[in-house]
Amino acid sequence: MANNQNQQKEIQIQFRLVNIEEKQFVKLCNEWPEGDMQIQNSLNYAADTEQRVVRCTTSIEFKQNDITQLILKVQAIFEFERQGWSAMYNLNEDAWILPCGLVQHLADITIGATRGVLAVRTQENGIKNIVLPLIHPSQIINNNLRFERQPAAPSEENGEVLADA
Repeated sequence: MANNQNQQKEIQIQFRLVNIEEKQFVKLCNEWPEGDMQIQNSLNYAADTEQRVVRCTTSIEFKQNDITQLILKVQAIFEFERQGWSAMYNLNEDAWILPCGLVQHLADITIGATRGVLAVRTQENGIKNIVLPLIHPSQIINNNLRFERQPAAPSEENGEVLADA
């Protein structure tokens, strides 16, 4: 039987969705225009490494003929269980390295929440038939995400992934 000492132990990284917050909703048109829209989106990540918290923020802009019609920004806050968070710490880099698949999963949850906020807010504002196309995080996020140790909670995003739909 082979010696299994060199095999790495697989650790489950557990987290919970703590909060979903609409950060910005701006309708810049009096009437929703007919016709095709261009949609720009971005994903930003920030971490409070002391509290084991990661914030994922998605920003969506709906444009027609390069004129912004609507801006929506939604943030999802995730809290990680201590053991999984510790397992992502890389001593050599003095940083937490979140695996690409986990980063994609956080993005997927945040984009889904954004879709829900968009549906509610556009209905409240009398905008019908607005659609946020499917966004596949695996097509825009291809790398692990790195967060350096921070003495205090960050005030701005410190990791970013940009994407255009």
